Amino acid sequence: MFKFNYFKFYLQLQLLITIIAQKGEFVNQKLFVYAKNHSKKTIIFTVLISVILNGLINLAGDKLGIPLFLDTIFTAVTAALFGIIPGILTGLFTNLFQELLRGFPLYLYPFAVVNMATGLLVGILVKKGYFKTLFGVFLVIIYTALINSFLGALIVTIIFGGITNEEVDYIVKVILMTGQSVFSSTFIARIFINLVDKGIAVLIAYLIYVKLKKEKQPKEQTYE
Repeated sequence: MFKFNYFKFYLQLQLLITIIAQKGEFVNQKLFVYAKNHSKKTIIFTVLISVILNGLINLAGDKLGIPLFLDTIFTAVTAALFGIIPGILTGLFTNLFQELLRGFPLYLYPFAVVNMATGLLVGILVKKGYFKTLFGVFLVIIYTALINSFLGALIVTIIFGGITNEEVDYIVKVILMTGQSVFSSTFIARIFINLVDKGIAVLIAYLIYVKLKKEKQPKEQTYE
């Protein structure tokens, strides 16, 4: 039976963050992105609040039996507003917080990679101007859903054998009955869910991004 080494996985995640941070455009020694007009305290506070909100919304969704992940909404928001590194850190610490909320079942932390990928991808695409048009927003949703589905399916297949006792497993089991492989079944199931789940996350991030951007624009002076 495959045994997952959580300590090794943690070290690999830290290495990944360090590598990305070193390549970043606005990164200091503490791995935080500094966007213009945003203080370090503002970014740290936003990451902290985003982690808590992600965890609580995900927990509420589980309690209500909602077949969505609902744990990357504020990862996307943070990445859109402050950039790649805060987005990645929000994703990482969200899954740690989820473990804490559930008494450390040790099956949520591997999916930190998926949450971090959302922060990475949204941060990159927003920086490239994808939030300037609705079509760009649509592409962000598609790309994020595909990447999340692929990574999630890979983790579930390799580490958990295809089943994680989540709502999505009902869909996985149905697809497995059609003769699909474990990876294909977990990937296809997650595509449908992620299109909705990441659609919600990206749209909320877009709306907040646009609203704050408008508020920052100087108001036109009127003359009588």
